[in-house]
Amino acid sequence: MSDAKIKCEICGAQVHVMQKHLKDDHPEISVDEYQAKFPAAPMLSDLAKEQLAKRRAATPAAAPAPAPVAMAGSALATVSAIMPAGTPTKAPFHEVFDLGKVPAALSSKKEAIPISVIATPAHPDMVPAVSANYVYDVDELKNVILALEMSIPCYVWGHKGSGKSELFEQICARTGRGTIRVQHTVNTEESHIVGQWTVKDGSTQFELGPLPLAMMNGWVYAADEYDFALPSVLSVYQAVLEGKPLVIKEADAANRVIKPHPNFRFVATGNTNGSGDETGLYQGTSLQNSANYDRFGMVVHKKYMDKKFESLILQKRVGLHKDDADKLVDFASLVRESYDGAKISDVISPRTLIYAAQIGVKRGSWRQGITLSFINKLSKIDREVVDGLAQRIFG
Repeated sequence: MSDAKIKCEICGAQVHVMQKHLKDDHPEISVDEYQAKFPAAPMLSDLAKEQLAKRRAATPAAAPAPAPVAMAGSALATVSAIMPAGTPTKAPFHEVFDLGKVPAALSSKKEAIPISVIATPAHPDMVPAVSANYVYDVDELKNVILALEMSIPCYVWGHKGSGKSELFEQICARTGRGTIRVQHTVNTEESHIVGQWTVKDGSTQFELGPLPLAMMNGWVYAADEYDFALPSVLSVYQAVLEGKPLVIKEADAANRVIKPHPNFRFVATGNTNGSGDETGLYQGTSLQNSANYDRFGMVVHKKYMDKKFESLILQKRVGLHKDDADKLVDFASLVRESYDGAKISDVISPRTLIYAAQIGVKRGSWRQGITLSFINKLSKIDREVVDGLAQRIFG
């Protein structure tokens, strides 16, 4: 085994363990920031890896820590063993998301794309469970991963049931990131986000809200249904969206200024892009403040999936034969085309299509599943149109 050291890409120093070097000589740079800036740079020399392997072999095995995802690659396992819980390291994008070596999952040079993962989360109970049934749009996934890697606030918007919230949830599950999802409504207040004074055990104390907790612990803060909140309330996020500390004016001195952990990320979802609801489907959303939305460095419009992917979802989640799944998706496509052509006033989502498939299997009739999960929600005129579409597909 070679005793050659590795080079620090910041100052050129030759070291064996980059994490220690950063802590001693570059305390202003976190491991996460270093790896994001220099994704190809090694974190351990061969000698350090060899010594670590010997140390592990000589130490009785401890109870395994909870892991949200089985990370691929012995190098990742080796690195994570000597780093504190919550420390990001690198793993191949296509392996983390089980994409295989399809061209879209590799770089333009046909090489693996290194992304940040947390093999040993500091708060494993905050990491979502991996769903093997979620189907990714690879290009869309790469864009969101890029935002997380660069710590750019990311907003994903689109029709109901298109998988916006689940996309972030599954990314966190696969990369070992803790996350907290906060629903927004017209009744959401600043105190619901940053915290408030409460009485506990006979004394008053400031109880931190979900945002400062996410910032302190390095979780992904998922602001769900962002466009349902009042613009005046959403202004509380503006400094945080700029990467600055959160100042809680009402808090006690210890909690007044919350600095973001290096792993903290801010993401949001909505049915609109902040410009108001042009469809009439999403009552309760409102025209938002442009200055607030301008702070999202990446905005992704999540559309309904291509037929083959939506069919695959039905096959995986409901256990349908491909031909049956294709027919259901063909029906959904006709409904969406009719909606786009202003022939009906509602659209069917993949979520509703899954319900229709599940009910259809139990009732032995796709028409029954579609009627109970979707058609019965529509106006009289829309029901007649959609029932005619179902007749064309299922007879």
